[in-house]
Amino acid sequence: LCDQFKIRNNYAKSFNGFKTRVLSKITALTFIQFVNVFVFSRKMNRLKIELI
Repeated sequence: LCDQFKIRNNYAKSFNGFKTRVLSKITALTFIQFVNVFVFSRKMNRLKIELI
């Protein structure tokens, strides 16, 4: 997950900021996967090619 979400290059100034940034990245990925599968009937992990 470090490469996919670029967690190592995070510029949060506190631990709560770090948690918020990581949680928002995971939530966004999950939402895009949900939309691809259930709304557009596409494959789940083809995010870059078939975003919308």
